[in-house]
Amino acid sequence: MKPILSIFILSALVTLTSSTATAAPQVGVMIGSDSGINAKFGDIKLGVGLDKFSITADKMINFSNTPHFYYGFGGKIADINSSKHDVKLGARAIFGAQTSVEKFTFFVEAQPILYIIDDVKVELEAIAGVRYQF
Repeated sequence: MKPILSIFILSALVTLTSSTATAAPQVGVMIGSDSGINAKFGDIKLGVGLDKFSITADKMINFSNTPHFYYGFGGKIADINSSKHDVKLGARAIFGAQTSVEKFTFFVEAQPILYIIDDVKVELEAIAGVRYQF
């Protein structure tokens, strides 16, 4: 489990440091498949699910001519059995919509995910939330 977690964290850090966008950071909450904390740094989105512990990292890309809609790709690692420290790891796509009101950004996302560790399967997850821009 440690090598997989190390690879995931290293991949997330490489993605985060390779981001070219310089927008102000945003932090907020999300509810849905992962309920917890959501942060956006430029075109990189990170999430920490608190109801069932999970960590997500995604690269976001706006559709041209439509700034309210975006897609992206990323990964997720989730703890599925906290007493045994069983984890599942998945690669995912994201499709979302967002709108801003002053310093608040409201968003919804659909996230098809291919889990490759614990059990190979495809699931459709979704979240909604709000972030505050600093």
